Amino acid sequence: MLDVNIPIIYIQDYDFVRTDELIKDILGENTKIFEWNPANKYIDFRTKEPYGMGEGKTMADLLTQLTTPSTNYTTPRFLVLRDIQDYLDETKSTYDPAVKTALQLIALRKLYDRDFELTIIMISSVLKIPPEIEKYVSFLGIDFPNEEEIKKIIDEHIEVNGYKNFQEKDRDGLLPNLRGLTLFEIDRMLDIAMSRNGSLTAEDTSRILEHKKQMVKKSGVLELVDTEESIDNIGGLDALKEYLQRKEKIIKNLEKAKKKNVTVPKGVFIVGMPGCGKSLCAKATATLFQVPLLKMDMGSLMGKYVGQSEENIRKAIRIAEAAAPCVLWIDEIEKMFSGIGGHNDILTRMFGYFLSWLQEKKTSVYVVATANSADNLPPELKRKGRFDEIFCVNLPNNKEREEIFKTHLERRNQKHIQISKKLIDATVGFNGADIESVVNEALEQCFIEPKPALDTDTLVKVAENTISITDSCKAQIVNMNKIFTQCKFKDASDPKGHKQKN
Repeated sequence: MLDVNIPIIYIQDYDFVRTDELIKDILGENTKIFEWNPANKYIDFRTKEPYGMGEGKTMADLLTQLTTPSTNYTTPRFLVLRDIQDYLDETKSTYDPAVKTALQLIALRKLYDRDFELTIIMISSVLKIPPEIEKYVSFLGIDFPNEEEIKKIIDEHIEVNGYKNFQEKDRDGLLPNLRGLTLFEIDRMLDIAMSRNGSLTAEDTSRILEHKKQMVKKSGVLELVDTEESIDNIGGLDALKEYLQRKEKIIKNLEKAKKKNVTVPKGVFIVGMPGCGKSLCAKATATLFQVPLLKMDMGSLMGKYVGQSEENIRKAIRIAEAAAPCVLWIDEIEKMFSGIGGHNDILTRMFGYFLSWLQEKKTSVYVVATANSADNLPPELKRKGRFDEIFCVNLPNNKEREEIFKTHLERRNQKHIQISKKLIDATVGFNGADIESVVNEALEQCFIEPKPALDTDTLVKVAENTISITDSCKAQIVNMNKIFTQCKFKDASDPKGHKQKN
């Protein structure tokens, strides 16, 4: 960025010590670097002392600092503006439109005046850039530490604390749960883990994982989901389950697979009726692969400031890649990307970045995208190369409904109940959620009446009085079936992997 004469560089990071070290390393010891921040005003960047003490040169006002003429910019100088986002935000009391104009003028002079060598470096933990200066700003992302850097900081903690019984297996046990965190976060995590018993072992992973969940959640773009759902808990969907079990063998032996020129699995797109097990499949996939499950809330990615939405999706992807191997679950993706191609430039840019990442990603982030409908999604999202396969999840057939009943009854210690033909016939058009509701309500009736035990007759009576998804959404289901047939997605219930049929 410095080599191509970028006038304003924006670094979004809250670890100011790390960013300061980065700036010092890049610019060297002899470069003039000054800083302005709301707390200390105009200071020397390296010493953090007020600049010009004793000479009457201390400047307390940001606008004054940006507009004061200077003839000393013929040699490279750098001004670090730390946490000035409130001076650019119209909703804040500190907002001053003249600050934006001053930044514009500095940027233009930097671009067109060869004798003007002042570069602005903005640092903040939040991203807020008004559109007036957007074109002059380049964003610099701070990468998450790699495996070697994480090992180094673990070893430093062990050495500082004098813990001599630390073993290689302890480090290997800690590593997966420290991926996707900054050095600052890892440092805090290890301090917390060691505070429990003065040691650091693989047994501390549960405590680290709990704090990691909080940090990922506070990021606002991803959620670390706890799941114990097993693929055995999914009734039916034999083709999809068989497919995921094949992918599991690659994910768990990835290095060996790469040596055999096997491509890293990209992910699966599951589209189908609500309540038919799409979310359950995403959770069961993470359990099957024995990796963390990260959930992306597409709605939370949208920001009110220029560049914020794009930065949010980049941030979410960086976290997911740093946490790899993992499953990235994107629920109801159609709510975000349906109708792309209109006049929403922000969504178009986000979609373009997301597509490029899906196409080019080399890391073992397995994407599970779910959608209730795919008819309005752009075709470039559905083509091969973005996802390995697209499966259609339809309403369960007779055999699948029987399996779903067995699954829910077994989980509630009701294995003794025989699934009768009458019960299966009574639940034609039910989805998985409807069947679970029937089981729950039947058990509730037995508790209230009370009855000695749950039986098939009670289940049949409850089913006959249940308004299923087919009853409440008949028109939508007919339309969905037409779309599934036209799109010819693979049938998730067909073990032979046939395309969806009429």
